[in-house]
Amino acid sequence: MTTFWAPLLHIYQPPTQDIEILRRIDSECYKSLFNVLDTIDNAKISLNINGILIELLYEYGMGDTLDLLKNLVSENKIEILGTGKFHPILPLIPRKEISHQIRLNEEINRREFGDIWDTKGFFPPEMAISTKVAKIVRNFGYKWLILSGIACPTNWPYDKIYTTPYGLQLFFRDDLLSNKISFKEINAKEFVKELGTLYKDKKKSYKNKTYVLTAMDGETFGHHIRGYERSFLGKAFELIEENNQNIKKSDDKIEVEFISNLDHHFPIAEDKLIPRPSSWSTTYDDLKSKIPYPLWKHPDNSIHKYYWKIVKSLNKLMNLADRLDIKKDWNIENYYNTARYFYDRGLHSCPIWWANALRSIWSPNLVYKGIELLIRAALNAQLALVNAGESIGDGYFDSISYYHGLLLMELYSVSKKFVRKAKR
Repeated sequence: MTTFWAPLLHIYQPPTQDIEILRRIDSECYKSLFNVLDTIDNAKISLNINGILIELLYEYGMGDTLDLLKNLVSENKIEILGTGKFHPILPLIPRKEISHQIRLNEEINRREFGDIWDTKGFFPPEMAISTKVAKIVRNFGYKWLILSGIACPTNWPYDKIYTTPYGLQLFFRDDLLSNKISFKEINAKEFVKELGTLYKDKKKSYKNKTYVLTAMDGETFGHHIRGYERSFLGKAFELIEENNQNIKKSDDKIEVEFISNLDHHFPIAEDKLIPRPSSWSTTYDDLKSKIPYPLWKHPDNSIHKYYWKIVKSLNKLMNLADRLDIKKDWNIENYYNTARYFYDRGLHSCPIWWANALRSIWSPNLVYKGIELLIRAALNAQLALVNAGESIGDGYFDSISYYHGLLLMELYSVSKKFVRKAKR
């Protein structure tokens, strides 16, 4: 049997990231990871790097890291995926903003990687998916979409490729195996052995071939787990190469492959598939409770509730500002462009992720860093409207101010409870 392993890594930092933390992550992970991959002849990794991270690396003098990445892309060791530039939870924002975030990221990919980059694979931030998002991704011309295993509503695909009714290929990561790697519950030798035996009992697999996808944060390798880029990733590639050189029968091989090339080896399934709305942090209990994106919009989380009230009114305020003729007055243009700048960044996923105190994911300052971007967007959008002689946004601005106050009070209330719990 030949097993195709298609690894995917996702690297991202929020627009509010502290510069010293970014430098540390770049040194511990990005540079080291890319240097390790440069030494590996059989490396093939599908990589998502959000456009905001590319901008941050340039802005703070770490462009040499991107030179390493471009070299790996040119050597066909890395394929770059599409995504939303500022890492928003795509199913939770308006269609117009989904398209806008994808378009912004494509502009950076084309600028950085030129003709090498193409609309093949797409990584939805946090693997958060909905039918709405899948259709928009397909309309942009992407060939395939990566999803969490929990999004698969039918028989697990290991020797065929599912597609949506409109032709978008769907690939599902092996959540169990990916999490074993992320939490250091398996070493490189055990992983390679598991790869080779995972579907051994599937005697009727397509042409005696199967495939396995793993996907995780790239920061796992070197930042979260020091030296892991060598001790696990580098070692796994090395062991696979040794295995393929030493075996006597071709049907025992493990081949490393880009996700984009899996359809060269496996057939498209006749059955069309609608993936479950979910993310890579969604559990089956969440699905039963109809909570597909629990870390970003949970009905029992008051901070989430107030946050999305703010975003709902801000979306409407921005829609009004989008209709202005910004060229007729410098003040209108300045306020509008400032609003758009903060709005695009303010939709990143981190603030509400840090608002999960019941799961011990809690940082009121990091929550508020994101809220502050939204409030500055609201203020400037309203000022653009005022300078244009429009008063139609007053109600939305008042709503944002109201829920902003409630959110601040809730941040303080939850913080007190969190501190008391920690002291017990």
